Amino acid sequence: MKEQALHNTLNKNRDFESCWSSLQQRTIRVKYILIVLFGLFSFIANAQNLDALSSADLYRLIAQLENEGNYEQAAQAYRLLAERDLAEIENLDRSIKNYLEAQKLFRRAGDSTNMYQVIADLGRLYCGSEYYLEAVDLFERVRAYAERNQDTLVQARMLQQIGEIYIARNMIEEASEYFLRASRMNLMVRDTLLSNINQLTITALTGRKNIFSDQPDSVKLDLTTFDSIRYQSFLPSIHLHVGMYNMHVKKYKLALYYFTQGLRLAGNNVFVKRELFRKQAEVYEKMNDFPSALSVMKTYNAFNDSLGDANRSMNIQTMINKYKENETASELKDMKRDRKITELKSGMQKVLSYAALVGAIIMLIVSYLIIRGYQERLNSNQIITKQNEEINERKIIELESNLKIETMSSMLQGQEVERERIARDLHDSLGGLLSTVKLHFDAIQARNPDIVSQKEYSKAYNLLDEACDEVRTISNNMQPGALLKMGVIPAIKDLINRIESEDTPHIEFIHFGTFSDLPINLTLHLYRIAQELLYNCIKHAQAKEILIQLIRNEEDIEIMVEDDGKGYDPHEVKKGMGTENVSARVNFLKGEISVHSEISVGTTTMITIPYVPEPEGNGSPKDGEIHPYDQIR
Repeated sequence: MKEQALHNTLNKNRDFESCWSSLQQRTIRVKYILIVLFGLFSFIANAQNLDALSSADLYRLIAQLENEGNYEQAAQAYRLLAERDLAEIENLDRSIKNYLEAQKLFRRAGDSTNMYQVIADLGRLYCGSEYYLEAVDLFERVRAYAERNQDTLVQARMLQQIGEIYIARNMIEEASEYFLRASRMNLMVRDTLLSNINQLTITALTGRKNIFSDQPDSVKLDLTTFDSIRYQSFLPSIHLHVGMYNMHVKKYKLALYYFTQGLRLAGNNVFVKRELFRKQAEVYEKMNDFPSALSVMKTYNAFNDSLGDANRSMNIQTMINKYKENETASELKDMKRDRKITELKSGMQKVLSYAALVGAIIMLIVSYLIIRGYQERLNSNQIITKQNEEINERKIIELESNLKIETMSSMLQGQEVERERIARDLHDSLGGLLSTVKLHFDAIQARNPDIVSQKEYSKAYNLLDEACDEVRTISNNMQPGALLKMGVIPAIKDLINRIESEDTPHIEFIHFGTFSDLPINLTLHLYRIAQELLYNCIKHAQAKEILIQLIRNEEDIEIMVEDDGKGYDPHEVKKGMGTENVSARVNFLKGEISVHSEISVGTTTMITIPYVPEPEGNGSPKDGEIHPYDQIR
């Protein structure tokens, strides 16, 4: 009986322990659920609290969060500040700065998704600031990240963004290529709406029809049959492209409707808003509604001028350059850190090797062969370590060389950017103003046709045409359209035709070889060098004849400019800014320049630039290598 009672007591104790253990496990689960819920509610409360804070309070909160190591929350605060600054165009540079800080903190927090979202936001902001090449670079980075993560939808969006940039730069073929790729990507994710809009945009740009389907007479957008939330951020662009196609098929009222709706949805997207204004004015002009076209052009010019004032701030360009320098410095820092780790590993390996050697000496009696094998492995390890150190040193030298190349390219890039900006300002601002004046004249002539017979009116109208031609000529000198469309040979011929007159020397241009397959950036360098040398001859040489030779050999390209002018002593004449620019471009392209000049005989300038086309499949530079032809737009 005692044993039975003892057995029952033990069973009760076991049941009690089992119940207690189960109760403890349930308590732990409840605690875990409560912790998760508390964290979720805290996140929502923090997001709401951030929206309620003023900008000054947000900056103080960011400093506190960074001190606590809460980089992700600090990055979200910077992102909120950047979105607030976008409401005012004059705060554009501050918005870019806050986005850059948000990107840096998301990287420190290891949040790649949010970091690349910020990079995409920066790309759209650069588009609005007309830093198109920088924007393309950022969108390509996001597209590459999406490709690594097999995110086809984001890839399609980035390709469409790049296509819109090329539309703004009037590079139709490039834009069509990117919209075609975006259309294929959209089909892969079964987004037939955007895929069809991409195809119609290609038709509107090039006039080419899709051979596999009939093109509609007009397009009406109905998002009610689709998931409209999915297209929320792209609605302004969608309306822009639908309006472009309707304008292409001459459905002007329908196109005007979509351009107007797109402006209503554009919000802070200054890049799309500017394109919508421009297209809206074109539609009014095609509808012969010149007063409305004039009104829209005034609004467009005012908007463009306000945006131009914001973009003239050197802070934006400084921040972009600083961002590039920081990226390069980060890479250099990583290389130095890897080298230090390699040295530490090498030191530890040597210590272990010596310890093993001592052990091998003690075990000499046991096995001579073991010691010999160990020594051979030690020697091989030392050779490998030395080779790794040499490789790392070469990489560091390459990075430092690339940094010097970037510094030199910044000067050349600044010149090209300034030329492009001045040409764009002349074309958009002064050209737009002259176009507006011409619209006034056309409106007056439409209301009073007899005014054409008045001498003063005809003279004023002809002077206005001459002013438009002069602006076009100056803009073309700053940014030659023939170079982008036809290549360096037609561009130089066009330059000579525009310069040569009865008051200038006779200019002869000779060229040998094929130049149509050269990279666009190299052709730009060749054109600028020839242009600068030609201007120097006309300005200083007092020559009667000038000879320009452009020769392409198998391994290099030669530029030779000769004149029969008064000549000079190269050692006594101080170099001007033009000569310095030529020297900088030649050095940047790793070329050679020689000048031979005699008094009363003339001057010969000979430039040799090495260039060997890369075989197909081997054209891309190695990792960490910077090709000079990729530096200047």
